[in-house]
Amino acid sequence: SETVTGPPIDRAFDDNGEPTKAAVGFARARGVDVKALKTVTTEKGDFIGLTQKLRVRSASGILKDEIPAWIGDLKFPKLMRWEEEDVLFARPIRWIVCLLGSAVIRLSVAGVSSGNTTYTVPWIRPRGARVRGASHYLDVMKKQGVIVDHARRRQTIESLAHRVAARADLQLIEDAGLFNELTYMLEEPRPLTGDFDANYLSLPPEVVTTAMKAHQRYLAFRKRGKLVPKFLTFTEGKVGSPSTVRKGNEKVLKARLEDALFYWNEDLRTGMDGLADKLDAIVFIEGLGSLGDKSRRIAKFVPLVADALGDDHSDRRALARAAYVAKADLASEMIKDGKEFTLLQGLIGSRYAAEAGEDKEVVAALSEQYLPRSPRDPLPKTTAGKCLSVADRMDTIAGCFLAGFQPTGSQDPYALRRQANGLIRIVDGLSDASIATLIGAAVDGYRDAGFETPVTPDDALALLTDFFKIRVATYLKEKGAPYDVVDAVAAVAWSNPGAALARAMAVQGMRGDEAFELLITGVKRVGNILDDARKHYGVAWDTLEAGYQQGKLPGGGSFDTGRFEDDAERALHQAVGNTLPKVRQADDQADIDAVLRHLSRLGPAIDAYFDQVLVNCDDPVLRENRHNFLAAVFALFSKYADFSYIVEDGRAAAG
Repeated sequence: SETVTGPPIDRAFDDNGEPTKAAVGFARARGVDVKALKTVTTEKGDFIGLTQKLRVRSASGILKDEIPAWIGDLKFPKLMRWEEEDVLFARPIRWIVCLLGSAVIRLSVAGVSSGNTTYTVPWIRPRGARVRGASHYLDVMKKQGVIVDHARRRQTIESLAHRVAARADLQLIEDAGLFNELTYMLEEPRPLTGDFDANYLSLPPEVVTTAMKAHQRYLAFRKRGKLVPKFLTFTEGKVGSPSTVRKGNEKVLKARLEDALFYWNEDLRTGMDGLADKLDAIVFIEGLGSLGDKSRRIAKFVPLVADALGDDHSDRRALARAAYVAKADLASEMIKDGKEFTLLQGLIGSRYAAEAGEDKEVVAALSEQYLPRSPRDPLPKTTAGKCLSVADRMDTIAGCFLAGFQPTGSQDPYALRRQANGLIRIVDGLSDASIATLIGAAVDGYRDAGFETPVTPDDALALLTDFFKIRVATYLKEKGAPYDVVDAVAAVAWSNPGAALARAMAVQGMRGDEAFELLITGVKRVGNILDDARKHYGVAWDTLEAGYQQGKLPGGGSFDTGRFEDDAERALHQAVGNTLPKVRQADDQADIDAVLRHLSRLGPAIDAYFDQVLVNCDDPVLRENRHNFLAAVFALFSKYADFSYIVEDGRAAAG
């Protein structure tokens, strides 16, 4: 049976107890008379409703109807059509085993009728096996040599690979992604080793292992930390002539390594500057010039990035050089034509740079420029690598926004969210970083180059600011900060994710104790009486301190302590004046917990002020003076967060 509810009781009947149109409509929709309705009490209140018995259906009948749709809903990166029903699936469907217990559920998908016979490797040696019941399926497949459970299959593949390595006194080069791929390619894995010419070890080891992995799915070995000329592959089940299969695999790998060696030698002859010169012939993004333009733009941009990240250690000439040749490998024979080695962009550039005798700082920056590629990737270790990665990402993001390619909904063809997330991870650990400064400098780079773009630079600045605010807020939530605390600190400190995260954790850490109550109460009382024009957030320390001492507000306006008429006004002014240097000292030491506790101690003085001072008095001059004084107090609190977002007892703390 099933209980269904309709409109609330107060809408279901009028004042005379007669059913309304809402009740009549609900009864009609359920196929019953309105008199059959009854009151149903829920957590949300009383509603009209009824309990109906559902039609009895057999499990096999339900499955017969549902399973074809389930099969059709399976997702694959690539789909194909092959029969008259125009069904889309990863591969042609050749048979279907569909059992409930021992009974066959009769259904059809893509013209194939279900049964209880399965097959193994039918393209090699078709061999049918009847499955007597669902509980026998795994045993039947095991007898046919098929490991159905993917976790056991992966464990088997890894165990076989390590066993082969141990027998040869070698170390297997672990590759989780390749193991995962092999798991879903093989049903009955059998290991097979092969060899290649040791001369190919003159190539960078990453090139050799990529040639093995990209198309052939070979695993590589090392000994004493160095690659050895041997590989491991797997066959599907036992093969008739292992030596023939081995020779075939060795022949294919030799061809790929020969190509790689040719590309390597050609690119070394061209040299880094020669490759960089070719970038002018490669389009960056439609309407935004070439990769050569991007390289020159980043070369100008990267010193500004270093300044924005608080870097005063890097050799600016090395940074500019790294930026100029960063994309050189995209013009190389190894990378440019979309072969398997495109996965090595950046790394190959660093190898070419090392061979050419480039500065070590340049080599390191080139190898790290694309880090992090994913949320689990490590960050660049060198300062130059961090600067180059941030400059490259911000230049691309700004360019795409100017070209009108900003992400919308689930559409993000240039992976700008991923690039922004990586940028935020990098600057999180840099206390002086300013994303706002980076945005402005990146947009200016395009503005100075004279590009005419669909989105104006000023509009792009606004869009980029909103975009990064959202990305930083998402980052803080992923780090465990509650949504209201995130909104509070991101509103002020989004441009410096590291500071925003520290503040978020400190605010959350205070939550629930007396200091937190004093802090929030103080902000609430001050903020509620001010209009938006007098509320200033994230004010620089010099402006804040000088303004308070001189009675001047950050956005204009002033207050005069000579107009204070009440002791409570003078007491609050003195309390804030005494607190300012303490807060700044704690801020300089990055002790945000101490900052918040110093601010919370202003609570009693604020309470006394509002208890004794009539802020909105009749005298307009005095009223203006009091509002401006409170605005200066508010600016101190709101240097760190917009505390109006903090929710307490189910409501926002300040309006």
